[in-house]
Amino acid sequence: MAKRFATLEKIEHNRKITREMDEPFLYRLQSGLLLALKEQGRLNEVQYRHAQDRLDQQHREWIQKHKQKGEYP
Repeated sequence: MAKRFATLEKIEHNRKITREMDEPFLYRLQSGLLLALKEQGRLNEVQYRHAQDRLDQQHREWIQKHKQKGEYP
């Protein structure tokens, strides 16, 4: 059976996505893209783990920065 990949069918509430307003969404989107690249064989396990670890670190730093400013729940 051939693998099926996600496809974009429509865009609702189209607006500019920014790190300041959409960090949780961007983090999940980037994580999903890394996993898709691994599943397609474009990243090996080591490359995937390294990229995901770096993305996790950036996300934690963003959360910490915004918690210190009182801007993150």
